[in-house]
Amino acid sequence: MLSRAVLHHQAHFDIADEGGKFVAATNLGLCYGLLGDFDTATAQHQESLRVAIRLQSYSGQSIAVGNLGLLAMRRGDLDTAKACMEQHLQLVQSLKDSAAETNAWRVLGDLLKAMEDHAGAVDAYSNSARIAEMQSELGSLKRINCLIGVARGNAGLADHMAALALNSE
Repeated sequence: MLSRAVLHHQAHFDIADEGGKFVAATNLGLCYGLLGDFDTATAQHQESLRVAIRLQSYSGQSIAVGNLGLLAMRRGDLDTAKACMEQHLQLVQSLKDSAAETNAWRVLGDLLKAMEDHAGAVDAYSNSARIAEMQSELGSLKRINCLIGVARGNAGLADHMAALALNSE
């Protein structure tokens, strides 16, 4: 089904105006990512970013950069993912999109946790929780608070293990 979807999205891209090209390239990037063809997926998301820049669409740029960040996470390229998610975060903040900002902070927390920057993860999750609370997103807030607890636990465990190592010498 994904291969068929690629054919249709490519046909759409070939005949579309600029806005349609953005949508088609985004959809192609998502499809190729699901197919595991990360290089082609990256190229498609980069194309959607170029189109969004030509259109001067900050929301389009935010979507494209966010997709590039998520794809980089899946590839294990955490430095690129972090740079993309930080840019995505700046764009959603400029758009005053609180739901997207809550999610961007959460994903950034996940990245920092994967990079073993537990204090940074706590900060990112805390920012996500603050926005979720302001928006009365109680379900999101509960999940984010659990992530904060895990990140704090990981940070404390790292400190505890370092202290044990020092004491055992």
